[in-house]
Amino acid sequence: MSGVLQEDKWRLASRAALINCLTFVVIVVLIYEKQTQSLAIIMYAPLIFFAGSLLTFGLMMQSGAVLAPVAWFMLGAGIYFGLGSVAGGLRVNSYSEQMFGSPASYLTRVNLLNACSVMIVMSVALAFNRMRESARRAQSELSSAKRDIFLQKIFPYVLAVAAVGVCLKYIYFPLAGDLLIRSVIGKIHFLIPACFLMLGMLWQRISLLLKTFTLILFVLEIFNGLLASGKYQIIYTMLALALGIWMIRSSWKSILLTMGSLVLVFAIINPLIALERAHLDYDAEKNTLTSRMKILRDAAVAMLDRNGVFLTIADGRNVQVNLKDMNRLDERARAIGRRFEIASIQAYLINEYDKGSPGNTLSNFWVTFIPRIFWPQKPVVTQLGNELHKKYYNAPNQVTSSLGPSYSAEAYWNYGIMGVVLVSILLGLAIGGLTHYSMLAVSGARPEYFIIAFNVAIWACFVESWLVSTYLGEFVIFVVILFIARVVVKYSSKAITYFKTALRKTT
Repeated sequence: MSGVLQEDKWRLASRAALINCLTFVVIVVLIYEKQTQSLAIIMYAPLIFFAGSLLTFGLMMQSGAVLAPVAWFMLGAGIYFGLGSVAGGLRVNSYSEQMFGSPASYLTRVNLLNACSVMIVMSVALAFNRMRESARRAQSELSSAKRDIFLQKIFPYVLAVAAVGVCLKYIYFPLAGDLLIRSVIGKIHFLIPACFLMLGMLWQRISLLLKTFTLILFVLEIFNGLLASGKYQIIYTMLALALGIWMIRSSWKSILLTMGSLVLVFAIINPLIALERAHLDYDAEKNTLTSRMKILRDAAVAMLDRNGVFLTIADGRNVQVNLKDMNRLDERARAIGRRFEIASIQAYLINEYDKGSPGNTLSNFWVTFIPRIFWPQKPVVTQLGNELHKKYYNAPNQVTSSLGPSYSAEAYWNYGIMGVVLVSILLGLAIGGLTHYSMLAVSGARPEYFIIAFNVAIWACFVESWLVSTYLGEFVIFVVILFIARVVVKYSSKAITYFKTALRKTT
């Protein structure tokens, strides 16, 4: 059954998710109580959790819950809290050894923090979703066929807005100087993934002209990601199309091939993007399209030249990057591990709170509720990533790099254990509510959800994020978009019915 939620498979996947989380908690607590110093034993818990998360994610996809945020949270937690902790134990980031010394026992506290938090989030989200199951069935007003007809009607409009968004990326490349313009453009960009998601879902139902135009937009978006040194823009664009296809064909073969292809693409573009950013002429805010094309060309040539060197800047001096080492398979694997290794940053923030230096990153959460259009001078909360990078690496002159703390570590850094419990409950309610909405969309009752479906999935998956700027900020945007969409759908349908009735009476 294509594009339909299969409740029996969903319940099985939900139980598997809870068992995976509970297993993670039990093993971590036992290791914590035994105070073992064995690295192999410490890494055992996150490794099992990572494997269980992948299995759970696959089961949820198989059930038809392709767009359920709770499934994507499980995947993100598995990658960052499972694989990331294993990467921390393997010391893929050499700075972590300098920070904590050779024993990796700091991972025990990190694993305990993450295991308990994930257990709370998943329990609350799945319990909330279970409570709303009967309401979901009662509100399923449309069939999946009518859902697709609705999407066919709105697809040209979504495509038009997405085209405007892609064009604005090139016009204001690399960034709009005015923060208000940048904020407005960012909201338009929300619809770009929706366009590719709908393309995958409606491939057999739309005209060749619409397919061609959307595929051109697809290529332009990926090329813009290469020029902008945005590896996630490239991966997300491809993933959005893949999820649309999964909505129609969610077999294990399709899921494994897609995820494997995305991992391969990430392994290829990760060093390429790193070389772009290391280029002598690279400037994140001032490069033109022409200069970025030259930088991209140089980076591609350098990556293919396995015996060459590449000039970059370090502390104001020209240095050489050894490309021969960088292109080795083991070094590429380490680079991927470094990207997901947040355990050392989490441990650092835990220690900061415990020694009496708590964070205050949640104190201004209220500014998120005020749109920049009403408050042009609103503080830029996205600078927190750069500030954490300076603090962690003790590099006050570094102005371009950023770090993410993970929601669990940021909550602990600000308010300790009670902060983690409260944030986990609130996050579980948000994920559970959006999961309920996603299932209504699949059944046909709330098809407007597909406008934000992909963004919600990534929002849930990206557990490395900041709580205010990402989790709260984007959640507010989701609620506003859904409210506007529901009003438009409701009253436009009534208006059409009214005019049709009036027309019949006049004729």
